[in-house]
Amino acid sequence: MSHETRLSATEAIPPRLVVLLVAAVAFLAAALPAAAQSLIRDAEIERTLQRIAYPLFRAAAVSPTSVRIYIVNDPEPNAFVAGGSNIFVNTGLLTELGSMDEVQAVIAHELGHLTGGHQVTRGESLAGAKVFGILGMIGAAAATVAGSPEAGIAIAAGSSQAATRNLLAHTRAEEAAADQSGLRYLAAAGAEPDAMLRVLQHFRGQDAMLGGYNVDAYAQSHPLWTERIALIEDRVAKLPKGTTPAPEDDYWYRRMVAKLDAFLGSPATTLRAYPESDTGEPARLARAVAWHRRPDPAKAGAAIDALIAIRPDDPWYNELKGQFLLETGKAAPAAAAYARAAELAPNEPLVLAGLGRALLNEESRDATAEARDVLARAQSLDRVGDPGMLRDLALAEARLGHDGAAALATAERFSLGGAWRDTARNAQRAADLLPYGSPGWQRAQDLVTISTRALKSSRKP
Repeated sequence: MSHETRLSATEAIPPRLVVLLVAAVAFLAAALPAAAQSLIRDAEIERTLQRIAYPLFRAAAVSPTSVRIYIVNDPEPNAFVAGGSNIFVNTGLLTELGSMDEVQAVIAHELGHLTGGHQVTRGESLAGAKVFGILGMIGAAAATVAGSPEAGIAIAAGSSQAATRNLLAHTRAEEAAADQSGLRYLAAAGAEPDAMLRVLQHFRGQDAMLGGYNVDAYAQSHPLWTERIALIEDRVAKLPKGTTPAPEDDYWYRRMVAKLDAFLGSPATTLRAYPESDTGEPARLARAVAWHRRPDPAKAGAAIDALIAIRPDDPWYNELKGQFLLETGKAAPAAAAYARAAELAPNEPLVLAGLGRALLNEESRDATAEARDVLARAQSLDRVGDPGMLRDLALAEARLGHDGAAALATAERFSLGGAWRDTARNAQRAADLLPYGSPGWQRAQDLVTISTRALKSSRKP
């Protein structure tokens, strides 16, 4: 859970398109100002959002595996689509909304943009650099946050706010269409269509705050809140009333919000918001994280052990225990906790990455060899690409004397961040050291080609 990840430009994209994509992102990186937003990776939260979205995907006849939901570390309550079938949801929206069905309403609206092809038409009407600006939130790598208090929810550096706002510009017609499609998906999924109305009513004051359509590029293209509310009120009145969220779904929603609050807010704020008089499980989770970040290892350890006692087969509580122990310098117990989490979630790359890091911190050859195997499996399972995981894999390979494999992992890590000179240098070293024609050698050659073309593109006026 303490690892930064990004969408690898090589995942499920044809090789020729990979070269074009990374070259465009590299070109844009030189022109854009400093990053203003970031991505968060957390296995439990990602699973929760997929759980919330699953009935909507079915209602929209969209394969759940074809859409990925990303979490943006931004306090502004917002959500958007970009870069194909990707939905981005800001942390500010997740923590400000008041219920699970309101989060469903937001996802349904964004799904309406996806199924309506709005991100495609928007990409055609905007300059290519604007499109690749938001893709940089997926393709650029993160600065390492391991060891920081916020490491439990991994934070990755992203693209500029200016590029994001340009890409987010929908036409008013698209917004209205997405509202109507979203309502249809909510109704078909048996959810509460009224939730979309509640979301808009919650933010309707932004009309006055924004001062009309001439202030912000994103707000400029949205219908006024009052207009949207009137249209949705009329539509909701004609739709059947949905059912309230199932208790288990609501539990995971409240747990997600508590975890976000605890990792993104200060410990003092968290402890005020979740006082010890609140004995609910989400509140106990929030306090455990706050005590860990304070730091108060004794209280945090007791709190997470109590939660594991309630749910011994919960991989995320065991993963969190591993993080607490690792960040307090207890590598062997941390590895044991991560191993239990991996046993419960054997195909979760972020959990495996945590186990690999804990094993590396044991600093024995046997543990390093095991770490290398675990990290290699994590890399093979991860659809996104994790710079921290790749860094740890490179370290394990280097300790074992596998210099070619270490150079390849390092090249992969630099490629995620668009550091093309470092990518080319390490990829060439890997190609020189790895057996000719082997899969690793072939991948190194690909990275040499990609980085060389990206560097050439960045030099063009």
